[in-house]
Amino acid sequence: MSHYDKTTVTFHRGNAFAPEGIDAEPFATLTINDTVDHKLIESICNLIRGHVNDAHKDFCNIKLSTEDWDC
Repeated sequence: MSHYDKTTVTFHRGNAFAPEGIDAEPFATLTINDTVDHKLIESICNLIRGHVNDAHKDFCNIKLSTEDWDC
C-alpha cells in the first residue's frame, strides 16, 4: 500500500523492555483525514522519533491507525 487514508498517528514515550513500559497516553497525535503517501508519514515519524530520542533522551513509540477502502 503506497497511500494511507484517514490516518492517525500517536506518539508515546517509554521503553517496552522496562518495567514501567510504554506510556498509555500519547504526548502527541497527528490526524490526517485525507489520502496521504506513506513516505510522508514515515518521514514525519522519523523526525519526531529522532527528536525525542536525542533531545529528551527518551524512547519514542509510534502507533499508526489507517482506514482502507475497497472501491
